[in-house]
Amino acid sequence: MAWLTKCWNWFWRQSLLSKVAIFGLFAAFVPFVLPTVVNWFRPTMIHVGVSFYTYERGIQPQGMNTLYFFERRNLVSDCSIRREEQSVPNGRAKAPDSQAWVLIKLLLENVSDRDITNLRVGVRSPAINQLTQLLTAPNRMVTIQKEAPPDVKPLYVLSIATLPGESSAVVTFKTPIDDNLREFIYAKRRPVTIQVSYVSADQFRQYPPIVSRTNVVKILNREGVLRTNDEAFAEEKLQVTMLPPNEPSMKEGAASYRTLPRAKACTEAEAGVW
Repeated sequence: MAWLTKCWNWFWRQSLLSKVAIFGLFAAFVPFVLPTVVNWFRPTMIHVGVSFYTYERGIQPQGMNTLYFFERRNLVSDCSIRREEQSVPNGRAKAPDSQAWVLIKLLLENVSDRDITNLRVGVRSPAINQLTQLLTAPNRMVTIQKEAPPDVKPLYVLSIATLPGESSAVVTFKTPIDDNLREFIYAKRRPVTIQVSYVSADQFRQYPPIVSRTNVVKILNREGVLRTNDEAFAEEKLQVTMLPPNEPSMKEGAASYRTLPRAKACTEAEAGVW
């Protein structure tokens, strides 16, 4: 206790301005260490990981041909993770409309041998809004509810009825990139983040979890293992249907979609890191 007394006496010997600065630094530091301190004294039943990526499907004119492509890229590093493309003569193929999405993936791991029931996870992110689609692997009954006044940065609460012992789930927030989100990410260069404010369940009280950065490629691989069907993820591949030779060519419509800035070419080891 002697060192605490020395620290206290040293603090009171400082000027008023120094005291304000010290208190401000301490107040800013506490939110970063609080989750770690909580986990020291109360081992957690659940681990939380997160990753971000974008998915884009688009069309690019190439003179007499049209290039159809889809691409996944790391949202943080802008490294291309996977890209497929196919060039066909103009008017000789059908494909879905061009569009891009931001995908935030949460990996929830029950590291105990007991079921977690009525799991609630509170999250905030500029890339979650009223257009966000919620996907899970494996398929579980997951609901999302907005819990915040209109003038406050909204808090979205995930609810999962049961997460069995020693199992995991990947929850995906899939948001279309509209003009506002495009400007936020690619013009203003603002980072897309997610804040996991708390987790709670019948087995433990509400607390702020430690959130680990998860390699994008690894979380996609984990998700692939957990999927029970591919319907929700069927569009994340090249979708081009060639017209039969006896069918007339289609008229090319006016291109209104602007493709995203070109992704960086990275090694396989670098692509998923952030």
